[in-house]
Amino acid sequence: MPEDLAMPPGGLHIRWPDVPLEQEARLMDYKWYAALAYVRANRLNHNVVEGPNDRFGIIASGKAFNDTCQALADLGLDDATCRAIGVRVHKVNVVWPLEATITREFAQGLAEILVVEEKRQVIEYQIKEELYNWRPDVRPNVLGKFDEPEGAAGGEWSMPNPSENWLLRAKADLSPAIIAKAIAKRLKKLGLAPAGGDVAARMDQRIAVIEAREKSLVEIKTDTGERAPWFCSGCPHNSSTRV
Repeated sequence: MPEDLAMPPGGLHIRWPDVPLEQEARLMDYKWYAALAYVRANRLNHNVVEGPNDRFGIIASGKAFNDTCQALADLGLDDATCRAIGVRVHKVNVVWPLEATITREFAQGLAEILVVEEKRQVIEYQIKEELYNWRPDVRPNVLGKFDEPEGAAGGEWSMPNPSENWLLRAKADLSPAIIAKAIAKRLKKLGLAPAGGDVAARMDQRIAVIEAREKSLVEIKTDTGERAPWFCSGCPHNSSTRV
């Protein structure tokens, strides 16, 4: 634990007697910041790919991070290629609370950040909060669940119906194929993979293979049958509720 971190009398842990309001005060005044200090001191969140001229950042955690690595591989974007075209990749091991100092270091110099996460926007909303007070000329654009429509200004909540512009859906799981398409789309939008270039041509070829694979999987129909609802096999109610 950092030496300059303030500690309450008796330490951070619960003790007897310990009334609820005192527990809550200790949580909000000390324990929250102790957890962040631990993340910061041990660099639990960190860049796995970075270069001196990065413009596009990808941040992910857990399964989404593994799927992102697979998506980059499927696009033919190895670490050397990412550094060459300006792609920075950040791995989050502690999703909540998201440590702000490390996150700001990751965001420094980027034009855009793509947040890859399953389901709802836990990381995305924290990043937007942490970067909110940056000057507009240095604050990167942050995208995640929703794409940025042509001519649109403002974020997700400024749209009458943002679900018309899904980029990384929240209504189902993500896959390397979905992530790969999102990465390719944003790289082309930012001009980091210009049309006619080797990187763009390679990504287009890989995307065509991915789409063909997806189409073949859709055409395969599998009958899984119907499974009637019932008690778990080890549940005591399985037999105790018989009349």
